[in-house]
Amino acid sequence: MKIFILAAGFGKRLRPFTKKFPKPLIKIKKKPLIHWNLIKIRKAGFKNIVINTHYLSNKIIRSVGSGKKYGLKITYSHEEEIKGTGGALVTAKKIIQKEPFLLISGDLWSDYPFEKFLDFKLKKAAHLIFVREKKSKDAYLEAGIVKNSKTKNNLTYAGIAVINPKIFKGLKEDYYDLWTDLLQKYVKQNEVTGEIYSGDLINLNSKKNIINIHIQNPKVSLDNFDYIVSPEHDNLNGSNVINSK
Repeated sequence: MKIFILAAGFGKRLRPFTKKFPKPLIKIKKKPLIHWNLIKIRKAGFKNIVINTHYLSNKIIRSVGSGKKYGLKITYSHEEEIKGTGGALVTAKKIIQKEPFLLISGDLWSDYPFEKFLDFKLKKAAHLIFVREKKSKDAYLEAGIVKNSKTKNNLTYAGIAVINPKIFKGLKEDYYDLWTDLLQKYVKQNEVTGEIYSGDLINLNSKKNIINIHIQNPKVSLDNFDYIVSPEHDNLNGSNVINSK
């Protein structure tokens, strides 16, 4: 199964921190957030990664490289115009191809066990991970099926999902929101399943989030892996970067 990491956004809610660096490169425990996630992905057993880029894309590509130093193969889907969380998938559909894939937000910090999806058999259009928050309002679950009701919604989408490419089959490249434009149709058809995660999971949207990560994880370790930020010796091949029209 491939993994798609959403990393194209402007990170406006984290300004001024994101004026010089895209959100996935904000440092947590002296290492960029995306580096932690790539290490977790490799440890979980995944090999093929797609990262979409737009804002300050060269900094992400220079920092992460071809994936060789992680034991991964990374392909970039670059968007000349930002396409949104759903449009990113439409733009990269030739890279994604026809098999279900694991979708991860580039601003995610979590101990979620990604390895459970290595042999995951997706039976519906999508499977979403949710968390409970004070102001949760995205959806609710009924016997494991994702439902949407303004009066019953009590969960927040966590930024982790397994997606069947059929949800964007036939769509032309454009701006799409994953939840509103791609998934809602299938939610109404009871074609989206979900689960609630109660472990460590934060989407990096504020300075408070960064502080909370450091407080909750005082001994974050790279297990002696010393990866260099902005390596100049990764020999990134131009074929790893695919531009949208």
